[in-house]
Amino acid sequence: MTQAPTPLDRNAAKSKYGPWAVIAGASDGTGEGFARELAAMGINLLLISRRREVLEALGEELKAAHGIEYRVHVQDLMVEGAGQAIIDAASDLDVGLYVSNAGADAVGKGFIDEPLERWLGMITMNVTTVVETCYHFGRKMRERGGGGLLVMSSGSALGGIPFLSMYSSTKAFEGNFCEGLWAELKPHNVDVLSVLAPLMDTPCFRRNTEGTGFLMAASLAWDPFVISQRSLDWLPHGPLLIFPNLTNEEDRLAEMDERRARVEGSMALGESFNEPA
Repeated sequence: MTQAPTPLDRNAAKSKYGPWAVIAGASDGTGEGFARELAAMGINLLLISRRREVLEALGEELKAAHGIEYRVHVQDLMVEGAGQAIIDAASDLDVGLYVSNAGADAVGKGFIDEPLERWLGMITMNVTTVVETCYHFGRKMRERGGGGLLVMSSGSALGGIPFLSMYSSTKAFEGNFCEGLWAELKPHNVDVLSVLAPLMDTPCFRRNTEGTGFLMAASLAWDPFVISQRSLDWLPHGPLLIFPNLTNEEDRLAEMDERRARVEGSMALGESFNEPA
């Protein structure tokens, strides 16, 4: 299900998306999956999350298995200045791929029932930090003549959801932002993809639903490593990858094609505004 039109050419990917990839949110789940896939291609990694010990262990394992270099940067993506801190940590690296893999926040909380600071932090993580990093790395990739930006969004981005109102809204920003950016950077050999991820059986999801009474059969939740692998396969195709929310649902290829056509159709209008009078 949700297979890319063609598998990713691993050798070509190493040239285009290397020599360094930055993964923001790399400690487990899809972030760990991206790290494993990219390391197997021979791409060096800047691993970012709040847990140094987990990142160091993962980096050492991948270095031993694939002979890559790695660096670790400890960063909370919800705090002001997180985007610039990531940029600074990668300042001396030739980055060919930036992966924004910010984790989900806890579920089941009403908007006005939580402190405002929590929601402002979510905006920082899913909007401000994404904008700052994609602006920086996108400009660098345009200058170098190639690269990729991969932003993990969520299926909740397709519509507002009670008790996920802020999460679904900020994830909708990521999807729309990447659709437009895909068209703008495509002529410069820079791939952009936003992944509207499904329900996944990840450590983060288990932590967030612990004690809530939410029960999900493991057979219905996606394996996060499958999501990582298929997302990388889709990266050259862009701009949006919408997974079925559950493993037993049909693919959403028609919806993806419709949204791609809309973006391509609007690109000509946008270009007309930039043509000399």
